[in-house]
Amino acid sequence: MKPLIATAVVAALAAMRVARLLAGIIGLQYALGTACALISAAVLILWRFTPPIRIGAFVAAVYLWHWPWFAGLLFAAPRLVLVLPGLFATVRSRIRHPRPLWRGLPTA
Repeated sequence: MKPLIATAVVAALAAMRVARLLAGIIGLQYALGTACALISAAVLILWRFTPPIRIGAFVAAVYLWHWPWFAGLLFAAPRLVLVLPGLFATVRSRIRHPRPLWRGLPTA
């Protein structure tokens, strides 16, 4: 049963990535044109550089499909749900507990 569940989860993740790729291409074509969309898709496939496709997926979700901005952001960059709390805690801890300043040894 576990291999079947693992296969289903991997297939669902692959389908989500393909859907994000297609949405990114559609969003970039809407915003910047066909050439930019195809170049961004080629860059994603060849070098795994994802920001243009993520931006295109956000544009497609918000402007073409009329989703709220937070749903579009969750569709385009789902890892932000995991990253933002840690980033917030790090910034808050640096404000509350700043690093000590090292001024060097006093000169006589």
